[in-house]
Amino acid sequence: MKRFTVVISDWGKHGRGYRGTGAFWFLASHFGAYAELGLYWFLSEYFGRSQVALVRPSQLLGRSKPIRTEWCFVGLPTSFHADHRVKIQCDRFVLYDSADYEDVHFFDSDKDYLLTQTDVCLKTWRDDRVSYDCRIGLLPIKRPPLNNKLSVAAKKAARLRASDQTPEKSYDVGFVARPTGSVETNPRLRWLVELTQDRPDLKLWGGLVGDASWREKTGASIDPAVLDACWLGEKKIGFFDYFDGLMRSKVALAPSGFAPWSYRHFEALYAGCIAVCNNLSHIEFLIPYPREGMVEVADDASVVPAIEEALKRRTDSPDIIEDNLNELNRWLDAGMYSKHRPELLERFFQQIEAA
Repeated sequence: MKRFTVVISDWGKHGRGYRGTGAFWFLASHFGAYAELGLYWFLSEYFGRSQVALVRPSQLLGRSKPIRTEWCFVGLPTSFHADHRVKIQCDRFVLYDSADYEDVHFFDSDKDYLLTQTDVCLKTWRDDRVSYDCRIGLLPIKRPPLNNKLSVAAKKAARLRASDQTPEKSYDVGFVARPTGSVETNPRLRWLVELTQDRPDLKLWGGLVGDASWREKTGASIDPAVLDACWLGEKKIGFFDYFDGLMRSKVALAPSGFAPWSYRHFEALYAGCIAVCNNLSHIEFLIPYPREGMVEVADDASVVPAIEEALKRRTDSPDIIEDNLNELNRWLDAGMYSKHRPELLERFFQQIEAA
């Protein structure tokens, strides 16, 4: 009997064509390529793959005998209904939604039936301003076990710190992003424009990236001189070049994108930066951010005072970078889930019960 069964969402094309083959699911479960497997990777790290079953709803219907398991986690959106339920005998039944939507992502799921089976759904974050249809627990972040570039970069940064060879922080601010949206709707673009317009004396590493079509689209709403100051001149930048740039920066911008959480928060802190991010006071994550070591920007406020505050904190509080790293390493091992970090697993189950 497996301790855990993860029934992956079968929404859209998730189980069709190549995505329906055993080869795809083997590669996805080991190397990534499928962000919704974050919960499976998390449980497998702590309990081993032999204790965690990964199935799709269509596979359940073809079983002659039901699966016996302690915990059943069903990913949303899903076709899962009563016919699937008789194929699983479990002690605990929990929904999870790994999509970056504010509300629970039921879509075409049989919501009424699912909520007769449980009133708990796990999401990557919980917003205390939102009224949900069920109780909300917290999911782990979507980090693959083997294809994890942040872990490689974080270990390199740790080795450099240990040998006193950390690169000089020769830039004030580091940031790279594509210019999606407009200045009015996208904080990534707005913050960079504010920085280059209001504090041109600060030394910036990075800028906007994208091909000619991205620049043409962005140039329609931004003064050409400002756009030139913001533009990095690359179609894209590789992760390790990006991380090396952050390691040479004192402050890293980490504005929200489709969701309030972002890998940028972790990348900034592991690179030895102070992260400047959106207001997170109403948001809770499974891995608590070291918010005292970050600077938050109120909604619709200028980013410039936050950057100035972050630079001041580096000067006034020389231990702030190490404090940030120590807090992250309480929960993660160089950006990875690890048996050596049992507090994260304990928090995971405690907060499900508390939900």
